[in-house]
Amino acid sequence: MGLTRSRFSSDHDDQETWQSSRKFITEKAQREPLTPKQVKNRSGAYVWEVNDMMKLQRFLFLGADNSFCYKAVTNEPKRENAQCVDRLIADGKGPEVVELIRTISLAGRAARQNPTIFALAICARSNDTKTKTLAYAALNEMCRIPTHLFMFVKYCEDVSSGTGWGRAHRHAIVNWYMNKCKNPTAVARLITKYRNREGWTHRDVVRLAHPKATDDTLNIILKFIMKGFIEARALADKQMGNDDKLMKMIAFLEATEKAKRCTDEDEMVKMIQTHGLEREHIPTQLLNSRKVWEALIMNLKMEAAIRNLGKITSLGLCGEGSFVEQAICSKLTDEKALKEARIHPFKVLLALTTYEKGRGEKGHLSWEPNKNVIAALDKAYYLSFASVEPTGKRYLLAIDVSGSMNVPCVGSQTITCRHAAAAMMMVTARSEANFDIVAFSHHLMPMDINKNDTLPEVLEKTERLPFGGTDCALPMLWADENKKKYDVFIVYTDSETWYGRIHPSRALKDYRENMKIHDAKLIVAGMASNGFSIADPDDLGMLDIVGFDSAATQTIANFSLGKM
Repeated sequence: MGLTRSRFSSDHDDQETWQSSRKFITEKAQREPLTPKQVKNRSGAYVWEVNDMMKLQRFLFLGADNSFCYKAVTNEPKRENAQCVDRLIADGKGPEVVELIRTISLAGRAARQNPTIFALAICARSNDTKTKTLAYAALNEMCRIPTHLFMFVKYCEDVSSGTGWGRAHRHAIVNWYMNKCKNPTAVARLITKYRNREGWTHRDVVRLAHPKATDDTLNIILKFIMKGFIEARALADKQMGNDDKLMKMIAFLEATEKAKRCTDEDEMVKMIQTHGLEREHIPTQLLNSRKVWEALIMNLKMEAAIRNLGKITSLGLCGEGSFVEQAICSKLTDEKALKEARIHPFKVLLALTTYEKGRGEKGHLSWEPNKNVIAALDKAYYLSFASVEPTGKRYLLAIDVSGSMNVPCVGSQTITCRHAAAAMMMVTARSEANFDIVAFSHHLMPMDINKNDTLPEVLEKTERLPFGGTDCALPMLWADENKKKYDVFIVYTDSETWYGRIHPSRALKDYRENMKIHDAKLIVAGMASNGFSIADPDDLGMLDIVGFDSAATQTIANFSLGKM
């Protein structure tokens, strides 16, 4: 078949594009249904609606199960954006819902904990006894820090309109504190590092939970929460005797109290080195001190290190060849540490794009980016995904760059869906040997991207592409007309296709027939929560996955190899 070429009129470049010259005689356009099972998307074309379990996954990963307008998903999940949870519970699938929420949370597969904990709160406040019991049982595992606990408490109040604290609710909260008290100094660190979040404090929660102390550690911790350090120390003097663990806990609590009032840099450095105090323990007046930050860097956990790169660099501590630079880069590229800290790829991508710009999204903080730190963040991004062996399959990686993909992804104002799609695509490109990359809207553009490009370079190339309508059939049509042989098409899209004269699923079936590759597969990576997909659920060679699942690479590999 011949090729029809055109050029976008764009302020950015003269990107050469491709348009199908195929004659459509009997095919149905995308604005006509292929089957009664299809539904209209927001653009008026017919696609498939994903099932409630897939909508739940989209909610957990992206923050909504069905976004009805072109706007960013807010940081706060809403009940109307999680209606799939209620439907699944009503269908008797509550236990499956809780297990999926728990699995995704514990594996660190979701970029943000807000949606997972919100969904858990819906389950805990449901009228289904088994679902409620399982949800409260999962609380201690999922709520690893007080921030998560406070989230859960807040969301339970939100979803049940403040109907009070029943016995099951109080018991689960008390158990959370009891379990944390197995390590006295660790629980002291938690309650002083995260004193209040989400409009709740430890005192608020303890007052409503009515816990009864079952051991010395919990008794002292509760006294500290409700009455302060002086009374907690007085109680400890009576109870702890020669218990080293309790003595260390009291010493740590005392250090955090002194830190609140400290104004001397050297004194603060000594407390940091002696007691392992962290950033949250430092008073505001000392958070611009180079000495203090030099000491803090040694105690920074992985996520805190990623979050504070801009601040550290702005203080001049991260010069090329410096000890701080070496320590930061070593930490960021430690694959084992990244996995243990459950660092999600999206957080690394957000940190990379923000750090490279040299300024934060909010405030006036600015810095001169360190190129070695940028390289370390680039490496950390790939390391944060589940590692897989190359499949040896031939891939066409297709990024939707239409107008609807230019909205923020996962609640971020920095990363758009098209940026996220490009970043997700590079994970497969880095792990596979045989692939081509294209971008498409209502035209298709072959991309000059190779596996050695850095993420900033890839995002810049994507940013230069012009917007347009959406035709998700173009990758298959382009491959067909150009006689390109592929085993797997991966389309990164919001499924808001409407422009084409043939449905994407039909284009794949035609490709299989014309190219004699009868097991050619289509993987649709959903980059937005709109409840739709271009993948035919009745075709075993088509699969929906959710964008920015940290385990997506494993799913792609397994499906490509026919293991799913």
